[in-house]
Amino acid sequence: MKPVRINSDKPHLWKADIAASVDQFNQWFMRFAPDAFRSTRVKTTEHVKGALLATKDLRELTPERLRANPGALPTLRMCTAPPLAVDRLIGLSSANKR
Repeated sequence: MKPVRINSDKPHLWKADIAASVDQFNQWFMRFAPDAFRSTRVKTTEHVKGALLATKDLRELTPERLRANPGALPTLRMCTAPPLAVDRLIGLSSANKR
């Protein structure tokens, strides 16, 4: 049986809800998470911002740019195959896991 996708063709109905939910989670996390998690999140956010700036939002992934910005490599690795994102894409696309 194919899963029913309610409102998947109407993103204008849920984009604001998603943004509000993400904001609410971020506020909660930064208020209640242990210090180690919060500080790691702040550092990781800065690394990701740096990688996006260095690669012009992933539009210029040239060998020269990567050699000049080796700190971007961990972020780029996660962009290509983060385990949760892979499973999420499989679910959203109704693709077969094989």
